[in-house]
Amino acid sequence: MASTISVRLGKHVLKDLAKVENKWQADRSESIRRLLVWSIKEWKVKNALEELKERKITLGGAAKKAEIPLWSMIDLAKHENIDWIEYNKEDLERDLKLLSG
Repeated sequence: MASTISVRLGKHVLKDLAKVENKWQADRSESIRRLLVWSIKEWKVKNALEELKERKITLGGAAKKAEIPLWSMIDLAKHENIDWIEYNKEDLERDLKLLSG
């Protein structure tokens, strides 16, 4: 169900919004809707990456939260230098010891 909202915008934002409207050849309402949807998608990704970095969620959880494919989240995490693998030197040594008998 759609709702109507009201927002106050400064002159500089209105000037930039007019540029968007002209570029997209869309009216003000449509331009604002599209910008808001885009911004919310971006926020979801950034928020998920932040939580992944803080180890609050897993890589799969971050992808789900951001509503993007897992491979896209892997690429983003790599780009942001986020270590999502909790496999350390002690884990490796333990596994090598188990494999060697």
